[in-house]
Amino acid sequence: MSPLRRWAIAASLGLLLACSGTTGPVAGMLRVNLASPNNGQDGAVQLLLSAPAPPVSVSAGPGLTLWGAPVTTASARLVLTGTLSSGTILTLQVDDINKVRQYSVALQQVARTSDYQLESLAGYSVTVTK
Repeated sequence: MSPLRRWAIAASLGLLLACSGTTGPVAGMLRVNLASPNNGQDGAVQLLLSAPAPPVSVSAGPGLTLWGAPVTTASARLVLTGTLSSGTILTLQVDDINKVRQYSVALQQVARTSDYQLESLAGYSVTVTK
């Protein structure tokens, strides 16, 4: 094998290895999921969203109303009203779903549907997933 051919093969392999494993941003949707011990009895939640960049858009889950959108900063206080059940309560359209671990949502308050009394946050959790 000639030295020129060896050099060409080595350069080709180097380019292939350099390009493999690198991925750019992947736009898509992240889901904010609620786990509630009072499934269907909650009427409002207040959330604090922290993100590496403002989401492209934020949407309430089916049957819910979102207050506090559009989100224009990396940290935003949002309120969802309606009959809340465990599951996806909010969707975030983001520039890079691979940064899902950099997104967090803190549950700040929960109110009952019947009389809007604040609930203890014990037993509730919120997660962000792809």
